[in-house]
Amino acid sequence: MSRIIVIGAGLAGLSAALMAAERGHRVDVIAKGYGGTLLSHGSLDVYGWRADGTLVTDPFAEVDAAEPTHPYAAIGSANVRAGLSWLAEGPARPLGFDFADANRLVPTSVGAARPTYGVPASLRSSVLVDGASYVVVGLSVFKDLPASLVADNLARSPHVSVTVRSEVIDVAARGGERDATATTLARMWDDHAEELVTALSSVGRGEEILLVPAALGLDPATAPAIARRVGRGVGEVLVPPPAIGGRRLHDLLVNACRAARVDIHLNARAVGAVVDGDAITAVRVQRAGRVTASRVDAVIHAPGGFESGGLARDSYGVITEPVFHLPIAIPGGKDPAELSSLEEILRCGVRVDERMRPVGADGAHVYRNLHAAGDVLGGALPFSELSGEGICLGAAWAAVTAISENEELTHE
Repeated sequence: MSRIIVIGAGLAGLSAALMAAERGHRVDVIAKGYGGTLLSHGSLDVYGWRADGTLVTDPFAEVDAAEPTHPYAAIGSANVRAGLSWLAEGPARPLGFDFADANRLVPTSVGAARPTYGVPASLRSSVLVDGASYVVVGLSVFKDLPASLVADNLARSPHVSVTVRSEVIDVAARGGERDATATTLARMWDDHAEELVTALSSVGRGEEILLVPAALGLDPATAPAIARRVGRGVGEVLVPPPAIGGRRLHDLLVNACRAARVDIHLNARAVGAVVDGDAITAVRVQRAGRVTASRVDAVIHAPGGFESGGLARDSYGVITEPVFHLPIAIPGGKDPAELSSLEEILRCGVRVDERMRPVGADGAHVYRNLHAAGDVLGGALPFSELSGEGICLGAAWAAVTAISENEELTHE
């Protein structure tokens, strides 16, 4: 049994931890708090938009054609596919993820048609199909889905030809709230959805599909159950955080980690390492006012990017990775202080080899038992190219596979 510490509790960190535990390793997760999965939409992106703004139909063609500086060049499409399949068939099975041969378009709360690859059951009816008819259903107690705006923008979309209208229905929120959050509505509808079902049943005409706020229950079974009771297609529209789709996925991952006896240590921070040659033998962890050293056979570093503190930039423009002081790859080899755009800065990060080990400018690994995954990797813009889940899951799978195949690990 190998001792592995995973740094970070986002999608990459929790997935890597669970993958490793399923392969028989002893795993601890160290994190200041839970990561961005709670803020995510809940579908699985691989590659949605090219740099020139054109829509990607086949995301894996883009993965295979990735520039050498992009994380996908090291990860490879086989690892991305394996990571997606592991999630969909394992911890996220209750979400009912469905994969097609190409990206599909789902609506957002501003009426944009958003490409994504893995679609959960709650979004299946939301997939925008040429020639189909939809009703955007707003709620009088929920301000984050402006139904008429969404309908107007979807009807004008250059990416799909659909017929869309809007309606607003009155449903009571718990406690008589007039400005309810998605979380409040989801919790209520997990237990009592009769009023919502009645209201939705009176809205649709003919073959119209109902598009409702992404708040149909925290329980993955609630949204399909509501659709069955309404008797027509009911799909969720992605809304701003708190995002119920991401919350469902996060909860399933955390519960699966606990069931696999993965120890998740929150309010803890990795601050350094004990090193022997090119191997990390222990991770220094700060918690409860003191620093301790936790012995390891391997480390998976998935702390997130700039927004999570996994990468830092000071007032002089110097960009660093603060835990292991790893080399940072800068776009075009520029001086970090000369980076003039936000996109250039956000492309900075750790570069890895095919085993997800951070490497220097010469391509040699820094530590033989340190692997990286998620937003700490440089060379991508996941928020604009829509590649986040593919990078996280593909890198996590590649890292855990590399660790499991490493015969140098010490076993207990």
